[in-house]
Formats: sequence, structure tokens, C-alpha cells
Amino acid sequence: MKSPRIFGFILALVLVSQLLIQQSCKKSGPTVEPVYLTVTLSRSAFHNQSYYSLKYQERSIELDFSQPIDSTTIPGNISFSHKGGPLETIYKIIFSGRKVILAFNQDFQLHAGWKYLITVKKGLISTTGLKLPSDETIELRTTAIQLGVDNDSTTRNSIVCISDIHLGDQRSAALGYCWFTKNSAALESLLGFVQTSPQVKQLVILGDLFDEWVIPYRLSPFDTLTGIHNSRDYFLSVANAPLNIGIVNKLKSIASGGNTQLIYIPGNHDMLLTQEIIQEIIPGVIWQGDSTGLGHYSPMSEIVMEHGHRYDFFNCPQPLTALGHTLPPGYFISRLDAQGLMETGKHILKNTKSENGDVEFLAAWTAAYEYLRIKYSLTVAADSTNIRMGGIDHYSLPFSFNGARDMFTGNIENAWSSTQIRNAVPVTMPVLMAILDGNDDLSFTASYEYMQSQAPKKYKIVAFGHTHNPMMKVYPAGKSYTGIYANTGSWVNADLSSKPVRTFLVIKPAEWTGSDLDIVSLFQYNLESGSGNPNPGYVPVLVSEESIDK
Repeated sequence: MKSPRIFGFILALVLVSQLLIQQSCKKSGPTVEPVYLTVTLSRSAFHNQSYYSLKYQERSIELDFSQPIDSTTIPGNISFSHKGGPLETIYKIIFSGRKVILAFNQDFQLHAGWKYLITVKKGLISTTGLKLPSDETIELRTTAIQLGVDNDSTTRNSIVCISDIHLGDQRSAALGYCWFTKNSAALESLLGFVQTSPQVKQLVILGDLFDEWVIPYRLSPFDTLTGIHNSRDYFLSVANAPLNIGIVNKLKSIASGGNTQLIYIPGNHDMLLTQEIIQEIIPGVIWQGDSTGLGHYSPMSEIVMEHGHRYDFFNCPQPLTALGHTLPPGYFISRLDAQGLMETGKHILKNTKSENGDVEFLAAWTAAYEYLRIKYSLTVAADSTNIRMGGIDHYSLPFSFNGARDMFTGNIENAWSSTQIRNAVPVTMPVLMAILDGNDDLSFTASYEYMQSQAPKKYKIVAFGHTHNPMMKVYPAGKSYTGIYANTGSWVNADLSSKPVRTFLVIKPAEWTGSDLDIVSLFQYNLESGSGNPNPGYVPVLVSEESIDK
């Protein structure tokens, strides 16, 4: 057996040898990495790690190099092009140190929503002799024409999408529980613009135009004293409420005008609306329901739109839980929320979907019920049959909250797989994921159902409503994205939402514009500010924009 001293000597020898080798390497000098010339567009935003975004009104493009450029090497080494080929005659080059500017001729204008390419070749050299490591192609994408701001286009190539307006009847406005009372003038203005715009080809409403859920539980959904005996009567009363007449008349004009198609997809708060009822209210509207309480619409093969409640455990149709009925648990929770809103006169800035994240329905129901009861300081007799139903969804007798809970607790989870088949869910999901969709922005669900490899049909653009959260995301995040998810947001009163309101989407399909890009823009409809106009009007303000190769 070798002694520890021998081991120590060997270890020391190894360490000394390594040190000598390292010193020898140092004496031979460090390895110097080559330095290359780099280029950016300093005045433009680099978007999704893949392209520069450029306003189509720009009159020049500025290239910013890391070193001053030898001007004699510029000719032949910088070129500008688009899908139609080179654009060498529409600009002149201005040179100044590290900057090279492509200044457009007076008679040239960039196309809106278009893809352009700048190619910089290795032949371009800095004054210190640096070159690019290889020829570099820089992609630029111009912004789309903003509806209501830039009206020089007369081609109908735009789809406007709105949702979650939540019109209530006259009683809801009088008693203070209506979600929509303060944005009526703004919405009527937007619809007037859509009606007269030469660019809008389709107006798509992604559900919840009408609200049949936000009714205090102590009131009957149907007011027989005013002749409201069923859902048809209720929806007609909403359409005829003084606050809503102007909006409904605008929708009628759009649907019958012959220029812009009006398309309707049902939501959860108007789940019991039918094609016959809405076409009675708005003749000429195009109904896009695919089963009771659900619908979707594809204006072309790569785009799909729907409300989004199909994937929400608490708010999707639940006909297999209580046979002969459709309304889900979220309906009863909404009735409690409406009672609190009426009694307190204020709304807690949270949505009315399930306030939970538990895997079990019972825990989820309890969390939502207790949250609203405590927040509104409501005194609720949970076992008392005090939820007046009045015949809605074929429920003639009143419910207790515990009774509603127990009705769903019995089999809602066990029936979930069959419910998804009945509701035509493209890719079935577990109960937990569907419960969490009550609080989620639905971006993951949109990608799960419509953009990932397991989806039976993949789409490039998915538009939902339902969440009241206006937003856009690309999927997957980063330069290799293959899809865009967009949410319309809502038109509810601003004090009822923690998210921006009066929002809408504009989709410009490449198939209609002739571009290489499908473009989605998110707008908020706001009063003009800073103009000094004593009677300011509403204008669309661009919030964000995404584009994707067709």
C-alpha cells in the first residue's frame, strides 16, 4: 500500500506540470478573436428578434454601423428591395461617418403593412478595414394603415373584431348593476366609423353583445310585469333599452348596408341567444354558432375567431351535468356578483369568473362564492331557495346557492371528457387546465388548441374575447414564432375592469392586401386629447401590432 506522502508528491507534480503548461501557453500570446463590422437600424424597433418595425410614412431609413464607413465601398454593397424586386431608383444614399441613410425620392411612398429587405454585402468596409462576417439581409416591416387615422386606402381589406360589450336591459341600468352604461357614446361612434369606412370588409362580434347573466339573484331574469317571459323577450328588451337603441340601430345599418358584413359569434353571457333571435333583432347579421351557446368563425383557412368560453370549465355550456339545461356554474356566480354590485353600487376590480385554482369543482365553487360574499359584505342564506330563475334555461323553480353547487358537484368533473366532445373542443384538456382558464388570459389555451402540433388544424392567427384582457402574443415566443394570439378586450365601464376598455382588433389578411404579411393591430378607442378642441371626438389609438408571414 502506498503511503499518503507518495500520493501528495504525485499530486504536487501534476499541479506543477499544469502550471508550467499554462505559463507556456501565456508566453505564446492570447488567441485574438477577429473583430467584425456590425450594423443596426437605430431609429427602428427590433421586433420579436427577427425584424425592424418601421412606420410606413417614414421618408428615410438610417443604417448605423459600428465603425465609420469608407464611402468608396458603399456603391454596389447596399441594396433595397421588396417582393417585386430591387428598388434601386427610388432613393439616394446620404453618408455621414458611421451612418448611411437611404433617403426616398419625393414621389415614393412605402406600402403599409409590407415587407422590405436591405442587403449589406461584405464588400462594404470601414475606414479601419473591418468588414461584415458575411453578407447580411435586414428585414423591415412597415406598420399597417390605422383605421380612422389614415384614410387614403379605399380597398376593403380589414376585419374589425370587438366583443364583451355586455348590453343590459333598462332595469339593469336603473338599478345600477349593468356593466355597460358609460361607453355607449364611444361604441356608437366606433360603429358609425365602421359603417362609413371604405376599408372595413367585416365586423365580427366575438360574443357577449348582450348580457343575460348579470342579474341580481333576488330578481327574476324575466320581468313579467313588462312582458318579458322568456329569453327571446329578454334579448329584445335589451335591444330596445334607451341606452342601447343607437348601438343596435348602427348594427342594423351595417348589416343591411351591403358594404360591410356583420358576423356574430355567441358568448357565455348570451349563451341562450339563437340565430332566430339575433336575426330578428339585427336583420342581415351572419350567425356563426356551431352548437348551443358556442360558435367560431374562420374568414380564411389560417385565421380562427371565437369567444373563448369553450375552454372555461365554469363558463362553457354544461348540458351533460343537468339534462335539459345548458347554463354552467359561472351563471350562478354571476348572479351573486350582480347582487353585490346592485347593493353596494361599486364593483370589485376582478372578473366574475371562478376565483380559484383548485383541481376540484367543490373547492373552486367555494372559493368563488366566498370571495364575492366577503368582498361585497353580502348576507347570503346559502341554503335558502332565493335565486329566482323565472323560467330561464327551463328552470322554473328557485335555487339555493348550495343547491346549485350540489347539482354540479355530482358529475361535472366525471362528465368533462364527454362535455368537451359535445362542445367540439379541438384538443381535449384536463379539468385543472379548464378550471384555470377561468383566471387565465387564454393565450396558452389558444396555442394548445390551435397552434401546437397536436391540434387537428393549425392556425396562424387566433382571436378570442371572454377574458376582458386586451393583448397580443406570438407563439412560440421569439424569432421562430408561427402564430399570433390576440384578445379583443371589452367595452364595460372602466371602473368595472382592471384592464383597459374600449378596445378592438383590426386584422388585415395578406390574401386581401396583396402583402407578404398577415397583420393584427390592437386599438383603444379614446377621446382626442391635447387638441384644444372643445368638442373632442373619439379616435382609435394603436396599442400594439404583430405580423406574420402569410
